[in-house]
Parts: sequence; C-alpha cells; structure tokens
Amino acid sequence: MNDNSIAYCGLICSFCCTDGSCNCKSDNNCGKRLSPEGCYQYNCCTSKGINGCWECDDSPCGKDMLAVDKIKMRAFVRCIKEEGIQKFFEYLEQNEKDGIVYHRTGVIGDYDLSSENEVLNLLRRIK
Repeated sequence: MNDNSIAYCGLICSFCCTDGSCNCKSDNNCGKRLSPEGCYQYNCCTSKGINGCWECDDSPCGKDMLAVDKIKMRAFVRCIKEEGIQKFFEYLEQNEKDGIVYHRTGVIGDYDLSSENEVLNLLRRIK
C-alpha cells in the first residue's frame, strides 16, 4: 500500500474494489465522485491541496462521506491523523494477516462497528 491507495475520506479503495476501477486519486474515478452530488471530501481536499481529510484542521467534519453515521471512515481518518498513514497501513496489514476482514461485497466487514472507538480498538487490537 502507498499514500495514493487511500482515498481522501480514509477508505482503502483497492480493498473495496479489488479490480482497481475505483480510486479517487488515480485516473480511475470513484463512483461517489462521479455521482450527481459529487464527493465533498474529494472537492474539499483537492481545493485545499491536501492529501486527505486527516491533514485538515476541521476533520472529521461530518459532511458527506464523513457524516456521523460513517463510523469506519471517521475512525480511519482519526487514526491517520493521530498516528500517521504508515502506522495505519501496518494495522490494516497485520489485521488482514490475522483474519480481520476489511470489506465484504454486499455485507458488512469486521470494521463496520457501532462506534469510532470500537473501530479504533479493533484496528489497534486493543481489548
């Protein structure tokens, strides 16, 4: 994984869309970005010249992809903001090796929990 594999909103596009057809930081456009309402995070981050919401003082802002009910994304952005992208990648890679599933097509993944703290605790493997 590299910095371009993480979307502005904190998701890892390649984990959700393994064929590489969705990535807001490449020539392959994200379905959200191309939707009629567009993607607030993409527009905001690119207008500010930042790599993702974790670099923004106002983040997580609660708008669009970081709405209050988007717990996983909010937790991921918070983790990156607190510990950096490299540590976030290390957490995801170790958890994947240990069988924690990031995303399942059509159903919830292991990180789809009911609070930011629950997601962070799973990510960081805090019991």
